[in-house]
Amino acid sequence: MFLLHAAEINLVKNPGFEDGDKYPAHWDRPDGLTMFWEKDPQRPDGGKCIRLYTNIDNNEFLKRYDEMKLENPPPPKTPRVCKPPGYETVGGNDGVPFYSEYIDIKPGMKYTLSADCRSDTGSTPKIFIKGYTEQMTEIADDKGKPITVPLRRITYKGDFDFQAPKQWKTTSVTFSPTGTRDDVKWIRVKIWAYWTPQNYWFDNIKVVEAGLDPEAPKRWAKKKKAVQDDKDKEKNDVIREARSGLAYIKKGVDQFKEDTGALPKTLQDLLKDPGVPKWTGPYVVDLGEDPWGKPWKYATEGKEYTLKSLGADGLDNTGDEVE
Repeated sequence: MFLLHAAEINLVKNPGFEDGDKYPAHWDRPDGLTMFWEKDPQRPDGGKCIRLYTNIDNNEFLKRYDEMKLENPPPPKTPRVCKPPGYETVGGNDGVPFYSEYIDIKPGMKYTLSADCRSDTGSTPKIFIKGYTEQMTEIADDKGKPITVPLRRITYKGDFDFQAPKQWKTTSVTFSPTGTRDDVKWIRVKIWAYWTPQNYWFDNIKVVEAGLDPEAPKRWAKKKKAVQDDKDKEKNDVIREARSGLAYIKKGVDQFKEDTGALPKTLQDLLKDPGVPKWTGPYVVDLGEDPWGKPWKYATEGKEYTLKSLGADGLDNTGDEVE
């Protein structure tokens, strides 16, 4: 019995929207224009829930959305009346989102999402699950200088239709946020109401473990191999490009030596007459650069020469040179 109970632990904090002071704890702040934290008139003896109202002008919603980014947003203004069919409403455009906070997840675990929903006239809102991976990302600091910091990036997205008839209805779906990659560490629940423009109510949001996905490790390995294969192909393509450029310049160096009896002192001698007898160049149309945007490395020693690319790091004797 204990194991069964442990498996049914709801990972969503404040799933029934009962906790909080001015706003529901562990969820977005309702904007008072399209998002409301209140009791449902159908359940006067019940607790609170979230109501999303999509019959609001989309521009008014976007303005209010920006205001809610402030620490102390002003109260919402009285909205204008939107008449049917409502194509200019937020329900006909961006939709109204309402997010939970981040939820820790386990690699290879499947989860079941369930929620109670209803609406004025009956409709089908969505609930999204967004999965996040921590990735090193270059941003600008306060002085505009580039710095690299770890940021959470969306790497999984599941969207699910939830039935919202006139009376409350519970819908459940199962999802696997780490089904194709093992580095998804967190999820967020995104409630989303859109068309038709009306009121939507949500309550009892639940995310529980639904057992391990036995095929997930195989999919991870397949995906990682595909990524590595792409990297290897890209690397090999660049090396072939470098070798093609080297072969072209080498042909010019060899012809210079055959004509003049000596090696060019620099590669520029292949383009412009350095003032040596029997120069019949130019021996190349353009020297160009290697595939990494760096000059070719040319050096002579007696009657011999070396010509190479210094590779991706632009440094000699580090093992990635191309000759």
